[in-house]
Amino acid sequence: MSAKANDEVLTINGNDVSIEDVCNVAYNNEKIKLPDDKSFWETLEKSRKFLEDYIATGVPTYGVTTDFGDSCHNQISVDKAGELQRDICTYHGIGLGPKFSHEVGRAVILARLNGNVKGGHSAIRPELAKMMVTMLNKDIIPVIPQLGSVGASGDLTPLSYLAAAIMGERDVYYKGKIVPTAEAFKAEGITPLPIEAKEGLAIMNGTSVMTAVASLAWKKAERLANISDFLTAVTSEITRGKDTPFIAKVSEIKNHKGQIDSARYVYNIIKDSKRVFRYEDFLKTQIEKIGEKGFVAQQNKIQDRYSIRCAPQINGVYRDTLRIARDFITEELNSANDNPLVDIDSGRLYNTGNFYGGHICAACDYMRTALANISDLSDKQAEVIIDGKFNGLTENLIPVTPPDHPRAGLRLGFKAAQITISAIRGEVMSYCFPISLTSQPTEALNQDKVSMGTISARKFDEQIELVFLQFATHLLAAMQAVDLAGYDDFAPFTKKVHDEVRKMSAFVEDDRVLDKEATAVSEWLKKTDLFA
Repeated sequence: MSAKANDEVLTINGNDVSIEDVCNVAYNNEKIKLPDDKSFWETLEKSRKFLEDYIATGVPTYGVTTDFGDSCHNQISVDKAGELQRDICTYHGIGLGPKFSHEVGRAVILARLNGNVKGGHSAIRPELAKMMVTMLNKDIIPVIPQLGSVGASGDLTPLSYLAAAIMGERDVYYKGKIVPTAEAFKAEGITPLPIEAKEGLAIMNGTSVMTAVASLAWKKAERLANISDFLTAVTSEITRGKDTPFIAKVSEIKNHKGQIDSARYVYNIIKDSKRVFRYEDFLKTQIEKIGEKGFVAQQNKIQDRYSIRCAPQINGVYRDTLRIARDFITEELNSANDNPLVDIDSGRLYNTGNFYGGHICAACDYMRTALANISDLSDKQAEVIIDGKFNGLTENLIPVTPPDHPRAGLRLGFKAAQITISAIRGEVMSYCFPISLTSQPTEALNQDKVSMGTISARKFDEQIELVFLQFATHLLAAMQAVDLAGYDDFAPFTKKVHDEVRKMSAFVEDDRVLDKEATAVSEWLKKTDLFA
């Protein structure tokens, strides 16, 4: 559970932030605060004093009284420590390409703050933590370019845009516009805060951009599990399938939670459908008795094709991958992930690699593969729906058109829609290469093995958008099939979905352009609670 005060302000203590908290702060402008308890502030103050006392001894301290990365052999005097931190922020101002959205920027500040206050390990001043709270609550959000992070040492370049904003530099999102940070600060009466010893690294040398992007993407991806199962259910209805693959006992024998959940979701829909057979009824009504014959070529097959029969096994993997990815992302959200780290309990300072974004990269690599599999499943189910050879309906889901009808031969229905589904499926597959394997040495061979986690998270988010468009197009075809097959015989839940879709897209009587309608359904799928 996340830590929330009675007034629903989210309390940030380094330990309790959830993916849902990230979404609420990012999308709903939820306010945040730091803990009221005295021990929290004492820990921050003690860790800061420990660091200041440590560097005062003259011992070279990585990134505080030494240069960075491969240049860490260069030691500077303590009096230059603040200037060095401001310098790392300056020379990392080389982020390029498209900008992350205002919402992602809010998530980045939250993730960075939570990591920086965890256990005092980042040794930041209390006023720096308070500044990040102020920026979030005043909605002054750094404009962060998407390109420039290899994911270790964390998100150095993109997070430099947060560090710069704290000092009143570069640009921010403010009141619906992009403005110079100094302008937004002046409007709100905020004094810029120059970062001091260690604080540039504390802000920049961490995984907060990739974790923020992964958190928001994960929440969108979670929606697709139920939608995928609904598409299986309606495909089973359209093709007059059997209930056997979705009976609880089948998945319990297999033993995977995701499969059990998937089968249950589908079964709870189809059990109320007049079009899906109970297997025993199918044998009684659809199978010719062999009697004394030595051979019978049955007109009806006793089991469905894999894209229906194995759907819980396929989407079950997706559901279980979501669960694993959620754990990885949540653990990273609540980690101290910069370098060096302070441990006031043992009185030690650790030069280490917690900035390495391997778990975020892995979570997003795994998710992209699982997403591709449900995309591929949708493509195969759409074929079964649209191709009239497999479902007893018309070819390409055109209306029933007699040969003497003036439009006979001039209706092609969902032929191009199927091609679009397959085209998107192909593009979704192109996202599946494990981004972690693109690691290449950089920064004078000091960063010789890097995570690439930020790229992996960005690709995950991009891929999700494609799958929503694919599912929307599939859904349009499925609802056309519902009308052709006979609305009244479908499950009550299927009828609810049908009625909602029909508010955005009417039955395709004669061929028409469907691009705007498919896009509208895609946006609806991202927001509706109907499938929850």
